[in-house]
Amino acid sequence: MKSGLFKVVSAIAVLALASVACGALVPTVTVPTLDVQPVATQLAPVATQVIPVAPEPTVEASGNKLLSDSFESRNSNWGVGTDVDYAVEYVDGALQFKVIATNMKVYSRPNGTTYKNIHIEVDAMNQGSDPNSALGVFCNQQVIDDQFYFGYVTPSGEYGIVKSVFINDDVELTSGTSDLIPRNAPVYRLSFECASNGTMTLYVNGQQVATASDSEYGGGMVGAIAWSGDLESGTIVSYDNFLLTQLP
Repeated sequence: MKSGLFKVVSAIAVLALASVACGALVPTVTVPTLDVQPVATQLAPVATQVIPVAPEPTVEASGNKLLSDSFESRNSNWGVGTDVDYAVEYVDGALQFKVIATNMKVYSRPNGTTYKNIHIEVDAMNQGSDPNSALGVFCNQQVIDDQFYFGYVTPSGEYGIVKSVFINDDVELTSGTSDLIPRNAPVYRLSFECASNGTMTLYVNGQQVATASDSEYGGGMVGAIAWSGDLESGTIVSYDNFLLTQLP
């Protein structure tokens, strides 16, 4: 079971946020897309003032493929950036996350569009040395970046579905260890469904490993996330063949 505190840093604007999950302190970095607007920042636990981002249209067209990306072209426009603690870049036809700092989350998204009732799939290529690195995707991200749901697996066989809350405790909706998660596999095909009724389901290689329910965030932005463990520079994951479709 992983746990953490969020601190968000943007390559376009700097935003320090904080929340605590399961009592441990863990920073988070978001690599934003170009639609993110500047924000005024104060370090936690002082309240952060945020200038809202104008939302893009909500997408909910039953049966349609909403978005796909093979990351062959920089025109796909996912958030990228490099810092002393992390790097997110297009490498060898994939979106690669390197997390240098320990216990840090880094995430990136393709756009600022709000999606509802969706199914996300992606190939997560584990290229790091830390078996406790978490590889995953998120859905229903709100205008305040630190509000979303994410599902993850680790090469050691752990899984989780988590609700991220702005400057507050993370809510661990479910977590555990599953024999359906291959240990130290080079590639995991991750799927994460976020249904309109609040049900979230996590799959690995087509096998369901977890389900949870929460209806506070009814829709929002999507993306990929990497979460380092206790091994410095031990988290490297490349995402490829991203697919976003509408649930029936």
